[in-house]
Amino acid sequence: MTMTNEKFLIREMDELIEAYYDKIYKYCFSLLRNTYDAEDAVQEVFIKAMKYGKLASIENPNAWLYKVSYFHCLNKIKRKKLKSFIPFIEQETTTAVFDHDNDDQLESILIHLKPEERSLLLLRVIENYSFDEIGQIFEKPPATIRKRYERLKVKVKNLL
Repeated sequence: MTMTNEKFLIREMDELIEAYYDKIYKYCFSLLRNTYDAEDAVQEVFIKAMKYGKLASIENPNAWLYKVSYFHCLNKIKRKKLKSFIPFIEQETTTAVFDHDNDDQLESILIHLKPEERSLLLLRVIENYSFDEIGQIFEKPPATIRKRYERLKVKVKNLL
């Protein structure tokens, strides 16, 4: 790789981080519910993006980063659950901190949702993504996403 290519890749990566870091952090935090895990996840997502090496060829980097983040966070959650079944692994005693609003009712609702449901809620309500865009991230048809969202609204109303 030439020095010019390396400089181009570094500049491209810097621009990607500048544009998406905060959004991806908030998204990872909403799924993982832990500041440290979210920070680690964001770093790992951007490392994956750098290793991918074809960032310029990605049609929709925003959707691609959310998709990578979604699957990365789900894998972290699965690993954490697996560790909880293995008695000889020392458990982390960190507590999740909800540092956006101190709205206890919102916190209570989010705790009762599955990671996939929190993700859908965040992308639709907070990020204002269309069902088509969310479908790209989840690799599901928009009609499926719309139906899941409708069911999620009913679930949230029942939690109130």
